[in-house]
Amino acid sequence: MGAIAKAFFAVNLLVHMVWTTALMHLVHLLPVSIETKEGMCLRLVQIAWGLALFFSPWVRCTPDQDYMHQWSIAMSLMAGVDAEARAHGTTPNPLFIISNHQCFFDTILAASRFPGRVMWRIRTYMTSTLFNMPILCTVCKSVGHFPVYFKSAEAGKFKVDADRMEEVEKRVDHHLQNGGWLCFFPEGQLNADPDKILPFRFGGMQRALDYDARVVSFVSRGNTIVWPRTAPVGGFPGQVRYNLKIFAPDGTKAFVKKARAEGRKDEKDMEDARILASRLQDLMQAQYDDLSIPNGKAAAHSKED
Repeated sequence: MGAIAKAFFAVNLLVHMVWTTALMHLVHLLPVSIETKEGMCLRLVQIAWGLALFFSPWVRCTPDQDYMHQWSIAMSLMAGVDAEARAHGTTPNPLFIISNHQCFFDTILAASRFPGRVMWRIRTYMTSTLFNMPILCTVCKSVGHFPVYFKSAEAGKFKVDADRMEEVEKRVDHHLQNGGWLCFFPEGQLNADPDKILPFRFGGMQRALDYDARVVSFVSRGNTIVWPRTAPVGGFPGQVRYNLKIFAPDGTKAFVKKARAEGRKDEKDMEDARILASRLQDLMQAQYDDLSIPNGKAAAHSKED
């Protein structure tokens, strides 16, 4: 049954991606701004992946009971941030959405479950190799995501190509300075042990401080049962749980200031980005631990085969 489910899921996903990429080509012919085109393409991706999951009912994706309420609070918060910026003629502080990274299904789940108005404004980083893959390359380019160029991709020793990333970071700054939001995996790589959140990379934390971003955390559990980490395609029967937590409603600068006020000795000589990374990692770990999957450990196909 697992093999049949996987085969159907693969065909189901492919069909929806084919019509989506075809429409994306048409969208980019419209006489509207590039930001509008990218927003429209992101909504197309959301619809396509949402349909793929709808027609694969054995992949059960369940939010906690507070999920939509947390999004409602976050959207009200950001509406206030936008209104204040308009009143003062300044650039609004962005929303940063951080998430744990287990397998490719993470992206499908998030894109299909975020509110539509969130999808319209967010962009993310993606490894540059994805921009060369059939079909997926059209998605990456059409929605305006940012490529990450690595010099080294050895596990735990990721090193970016600074020269090639300079132009990419200018695009990221332009996006954030024009009301855009950012969504990314702060662990910086697929986690071989999803039950233990990896240390966050400091680059994203420093950018969050530079823009005094508001931070929310979208965390899921059980993804590798549905889509094993090393598998080229997923679709196995399983349950995925997910939730949302608001970590820095007043901005990352206020978050770090409050942390420093606690006077922890181990943080005395830490730079702000390191404190932010450490504290958010701990909060995400607790958020992950709150999600329980009945019999998740013993579910079929949980191994990476």
